[in-house]
Amino acid sequence: MIRRKLSLSRGLVAQPLVCALAVALAAAPLPGEAQEHTPATECWRGWGYLLDGATGGYKSQEMLLVTIGAPVWDVGRPVELFLLDRASGLISEMPSFTILPENPRQYFRGRLNYMDTTAAIEGSQDRIVVGLSHIEPAKPGVPAKERYNRWACGFPEE
Repeated sequence: MIRRKLSLSRGLVAQPLVCALAVALAAAPLPGEAQEHTPATECWRGWGYLLDGATGGYKSQEMLLVTIGAPVWDVGRPVELFLLDRASGLISEMPSFTILPENPRQYFRGRLNYMDTTAAIEGSQDRIVVGLSHIEPAKPGVPAKERYNRWACGFPEE
């Protein structure tokens, strides 16, 4: 999938076609990779609101967000977020964007299961507040949990 970087304060900025093709080719599976067992689906799913960089006021309605995989929630460590389409529950056609967590708080109930933070948005003066729940990978041999994870992480049914 070809993605464009999102500049939330200035709208979408298209990248040159050559760069987009290079990204698409780099992400394409190598021969034989498609037949290998895919790893269990894991993500962080939840909500987010844009904050005005100057005033700190809310600039958006609630957005549904998801990561792909399990990022590490450390101060200043980049995390890529994807918007979820409310109608389908799938990852939106909108481009992803990268946040830099400022004060991640992690909650445990026997295991890490929730995180919230305010964060800078790469390439924007605006900020974001997010709260995400961990969708942990299914144990081998539990196909119903893996199907649930695919839905929760915004992927289409296989």
